[in-house]
Amino acid sequence: MAKAKQRSPLGVILNIIGTAIIAGAIVLCLILTVPRLAGYSGYCVLTGSMEPSIPVGSLIYAKAVDPASITADDVIVFSDGTSDVPITHRVISNDPENGELITKGDANAKADLSPVSYYNVYGRVALHIPVLGRFLIPLGTLTGKLGVIAIILAGLLLCELARRM
Repeated sequence: MAKAKQRSPLGVILNIIGTAIIAGAIVLCLILTVPRLAGYSGYCVLTGSMEPSIPVGSLIYAKAVDPASITADDVIVFSDGTSDVPITHRVISNDPENGELITKGDANAKADLSPVSYYNVYGRVALHIPVLGRFLIPLGTLTGKLGVIAIILAGLLLCELARRM
């Protein structure tokens, strides 16, 4: 019976590091992918208008809903109609007759100047995770995806080096 080759301590360490890198990359991909499959969109909070309840850099997940079903105190993601930058604010009131919502950031003293048209509502916030948006949202870009692929390849390389030791 052939005796199993004993790995060197360096080989064991490289295998552990490579496996951890691959597992971490898979977890990051799942965090971004699984919610999308369930109908949620991810956004990163860029300003402090919702602090302290939703800190800057938070990852938020919002689901598209019928704007008429949105009630006061719901937190929504919307466009101001002039740019594609998503805004996250709390609803003060809903005017279904005019198809508009009045919103306000928690940290702001006054309501937003312009009402939000139903057409500009992306969805209702279902979940926010502080800090995570700073790291995960960039992974949705081409550069971020290429970076994840490079990291996975590095993990695979480390595992292969470990196997040869």
